[in-house]
Amino acid sequence: MKILNLSNHTLTVEQTNELDQQGYNEIVELSAEDKKLWGQLVPDTYKEVCDNILAKYKADAIHLAGFPAATVYVALKAQLPCLYAYSPRICVETPMPDKTINKNYVFKHMGFYRY
Repeated sequence: MKILNLSNHTLTVEQTNELDQQGYNEIVELSAEDKKLWGQLVPDTYKEVCDNILAKYKADAIHLAGFPAATVYVALKAQLPCLYAYSPRICVETPMPDKTINKNYVFKHMGFYRY
């Protein structure tokens, strides 16, 4: 089965392995142009962008993440299972020599869940 990666992220090996175990053995990625549009959604145009993407890409499910209004819109409109990838945000703080703090967020994939 195919799953559309409708997000701003490249899926990790851990994520693709889990999707494969769920039967999604083909990941459909957005074109560079559509990825840019998805990453720059605004209230005035997100529905049009979402509608165009849903019409253009064919899949059996959608990995969905991004602009909150767009994710809700797609999850309600798509006639497909929509999944989100859960990852707790772990903040690692490193004191720097100049007395500032460098914050680095580590994302650990914990599973896909249905909207």
